[in-house]
Amino acid sequence: MAGQSGCVLHHPLSYAREVILRMGKVEFAQAIRQQGRILGYNLGTTRTTVFKWERGDHDPDEPTQIVIAHLLRIPGSVRKQAPWPLWLPAWDTAALDAPWTQAATLEVLTSVAESGLMDRRGFLGIGGTALIGLGAQWVTAEPALAAAAKGDMVTPTTVDRMRDRVTSLHAMEQETGGGDYLESARADLRLISRMLEHGRYSEDTAQRLYGLAAEVCCLLGWMSYDASLHGAAQKHYAAALRASKTAGDDTLGAHALCFMATQAANQREQRGAVGLMDSAEAVRSRVPASMRASIAAHQTTVYVKAGEEKKAAAALNRAFDALGRMDHAEAPTYLRWFGEAQLRSTEGRFYLNTGQAAKATDSLERSVKHAAPRDKAVRYGTVALAYQRTGDLDGALEATHKAARLLEEGVHSRRGIERLEDVRKGFAPHRHEPRVKEASERITALSSA
Repeated sequence: MAGQSGCVLHHPLSYAREVILRMGKVEFAQAIRQQGRILGYNLGTTRTTVFKWERGDHDPDEPTQIVIAHLLRIPGSVRKQAPWPLWLPAWDTAALDAPWTQAATLEVLTSVAESGLMDRRGFLGIGGTALIGLGAQWVTAEPALAAAAKGDMVTPTTVDRMRDRVTSLHAMEQETGGGDYLESARADLRLISRMLEHGRYSEDTAQRLYGLAAEVCCLLGWMSYDASLHGAAQKHYAAALRASKTAGDDTLGAHALCFMATQAANQREQRGAVGLMDSAEAVRSRVPASMRASIAAHQTTVYVKAGEEKKAAAALNRAFDALGRMDHAEAPTYLRWFGEAQLRSTEGRFYLNTGQAAKATDSLERSVKHAAPRDKAVRYGTVALAYQRTGDLDGALEATHKAARLLEEGVHSRRGIERLEDVRKGFAPHRHEPRVKEASERITALSSA
């Protein structure tokens, strides 16, 4: 094989095959057959078989998994500790396995701050019951603030300055997308982690620092998700949960759970996504109206992905009710983005996923009007999909070009490009029309840039 492809790897087997073994699908299938013969198994693995495994259509049988483990030099004892594909060597579970203590939280924060942009995989590292368990651990763990460490005094003014930096980062990310600011956010997290490790501070200041660390981790998770770096996003969300618990901040923890659940739902981890939202729901009575509205909005997304349309509709009603009670002045800075525009986007996607495309176009058009540029770039793609469903080719093309223009002029969002790639597929019945060809070529150029 020539080397790792530039495309997103959507399954851990893709990562193990391309990055570790450096094999194409044909070469990998051949290696399985050869290794199988050595181990006494007559296997008929082909390129198509490997393709179906990586697409998630079905799992390799037990003899084939034994052979794959041999190719990857994974002991049988390790392979038996988790079901397929969780035993594959694809991700770091330190944030999942560590105890819920201040020392462990600081270690996880330091690890994610120093790790850099190593994730180029397009899949989640934590799935199924492990996702549900992480949310349940967050609900039950006790905050653990210990005495200040040695070093310089960390004053409330210092924390205020860090807060200003993070607020500014939120604003810049909304303008052009988070990919350009990942390193800036990691630099802020490194600084906060070092303050916590070496500084001297009061218990109140420690609480604020851990809360700020949780907020930066959430932002890093969101930026990574927007860039389709799903493993990195999940790692940061897990660290945010730990830091929010250490800070004793239910609102921040629920915020992280919501983002983590939506990511899981969009990556076909529906059971885990519902479990995470159940954990967020457990603290709903203890958070402000802004967070209650956000929880309900994310429940709408998760439930509709899980096929629970009635629950999704009820959650959407709760979201609008909480929005009506929301005082924007009391909303945390990391929730200032949430308002009617965001909720109309959720409503539009609900209608789109439940076969009500005409209603979806109205809600989505309303959601775009007051959105930040990055959100507009993504939402115009969804608007185009909605117009395609209604048979309005003119509307779909107009929305497509609006999204493309934003992405060409400086908004960096892999999600926005992926949304347009879905739009391009929807244009297939009209692919011979010149204006459709023009739009499709524009999308292709963005995808390959």
